[in-house]
Amino acid sequence: MQAELTIGELVEQLGPAVLRLAVEPGSAGSSDRVLGGVSIHAPGAEEEAPEPGGVVLVVGLRDHAELLAFAERAAGAGVHALAVKGPLPDPWENCPLPVIEVNSGASWLHVATTVRELLLARARARVEPDAGPGDLFGLAQAIGTLLGAPVTIEDPSSAVLAWSSGQDDTDPSRIETVLGRAVKQKELEVLNARGDFARLRASDDPVFIEPVAPGMMPRVAIAVRAGSEVIGYVWAVTAEPLAPELAAGLRELMPMAALHLMGARADRQRQREHRRELSAVVLGGGTAAVEAAARLRLGAGPLCVLAAAPRRDAEVFTEPDTETAMALAKARRQALEQELDRYLCAMHPSGVAMAGGPTVYALLAWPQRTPEEAVARSRALAADFLTRSPAGAGFAIAVGGPVAEVGAVPTARRQADAVLRVLRGRYDSPPGQAATRPPTVATVSETMLPVLLDGLADQMRELDLPVGSGPVRLLRELDSREGRRGVLVESLAAYFAAAGSTEVAAERLRIHVNTMRYRLRRVREASGLDFADADAMLLAQIELRLTAS
Repeated sequence: MQAELTIGELVEQLGPAVLRLAVEPGSAGSSDRVLGGVSIHAPGAEEEAPEPGGVVLVVGLRDHAELLAFAERAAGAGVHALAVKGPLPDPWENCPLPVIEVNSGASWLHVATTVRELLLARARARVEPDAGPGDLFGLAQAIGTLLGAPVTIEDPSSAVLAWSSGQDDTDPSRIETVLGRAVKQKELEVLNARGDFARLRASDDPVFIEPVAPGMMPRVAIAVRAGSEVIGYVWAVTAEPLAPELAAGLRELMPMAALHLMGARADRQRQREHRRELSAVVLGGGTAAVEAAARLRLGAGPLCVLAAAPRRDAEVFTEPDTETAMALAKARRQALEQELDRYLCAMHPSGVAMAGGPTVYALLAWPQRTPEEAVARSRALAADFLTRSPAGAGFAIAVGGPVAEVGAVPTARRQADAVLRVLRGRYDSPPGQAATRPPTVATVSETMLPVLLDGLADQMRELDLPVGSGPVRLLRELDSREGRRGVLVESLAAYFAAAGSTEVAAERLRIHVNTMRYRLRRVREASGLDFADADAMLLAQIELRLTAS
């Protein structure tokens, strides 16, 4: 298999009945353009810049002038080809991009998922050319033909590994599952709560699954086993339980499915190990990082680093010192790494995920994007992954960067680590303000203040500087002696939180403004804090933040 997917190979793979290269601008050779991704453009949808180096599926746009105008914009963004349903309007002499004509009866979902799977296979081949995941898609198609129903093959965490044709004739939930490569977390929660997965694990026979939400069709599922271990599931969209002869035929295919899944799992493990080694080199920096990045095909452009780890409030930390909890944390981290790597292969093929200690990292390159776009798109990918992936439940993801070159990736990693520390910590609100739950995804700019405060606290500890020796300490001692339970400290914190407005601070504390003024006067007298001294006020705010309980 070639290491790259070209336009010509894409057309050849899907065949002339589905695709043909209808427009080749300029001289011959357009079919040799390499494709790096697939995106969809639909009129009326939220405007989004097309992916550079990829093919854009132009859905619903038929006006010739609008098509040419879109082709101009796409070419300027670095797109390599357009796919438009035939018959194509003429003429195309001025089109700057190759145009692939799609059979008018073809499913856009089928085209999109097929292109993504071809890109995924090529991404795997670039890392380990001799590896092959097994013909899971062929198996899914065979099962679908047997049952006369659209089929997916999923791993034990309900990540989609392969699917048959006919998915666009099912329901929105199944289509989203295929496109997102994972079953939604809410649906998994319902299936678990109803005991559907327990029934699947306890039976060797197909199990009829009632819809979990309005608008969904029923399913039939069967567990795939290697010995006593459940290594995956086959799901079919059906209106009723399988007839006895179909159920028997499905059971007979399960040993073959187990062989395919075991082979695919072994192949993925080898590929992950190799990608992990190359990623570790890039994250570590040094002279070998550039070569490792080239082998990973990270590409040119701004680079961002994602860092993911469980939030402190996640269930896995309820018993942090037990051996069971540690094993569970490791298993969840491994599941997240696998899911994130699979997600990136489908949604951002140049991306790569790896585990580094307790953290899972991902490297993302954004050719022909501005630094601002790189950060925004990295953040959007992280948020989408956590929303779609069951393995992401309870995790937080930090975005570090962007950096302009591979040699600066270690800096982006340190930034991501610093942001992740904030997301996983208590994420204290400023004293005097209501507590807020930490976000699950954040960038450096979104967490600048808590990141700086964390770094300042570390430096003070390193230098053995007394954190609580200023005016705030004096106020706490006075409150304690007079039995006021922190009234003066609370009043000063509310004053800072209100940006120096006595009236707003009084309203937040639900006291009369004159009472607030009296308390602030007591603060000045007791602590010696000069409210007209900007440096003294800043130091007091820092002391409040660093000593907040």
